[in-house]
Amino acid sequence: MVLRLSGNQHLRLERAAGATIEVLDGRVWVTECGRAGDCFVGAAQRYRVDGDGLVLISSESARAELCISGVAT
Repeated sequence: MVLRLSGNQHLRLERAAGATIEVLDGRVWVTECGRAGDCFVGAAQRYRVDGDGLVLISSESARAELCISGVAT
């Protein structure tokens, strides 16, 4: 699933353990419930969700394009 986020948009994931967030363009901020510290993920980088808690993703650039895989729909 490819998604585009603009400046102040946020995305919420729940029960997404094992999902991969790949940033195709731009930069995003990722915070995951139960994980110490937040992550900034830039173009050509990936983040793997560890737990089943809430995950928040926010665009840190004017726009960001990301691919999320491994999430049940």
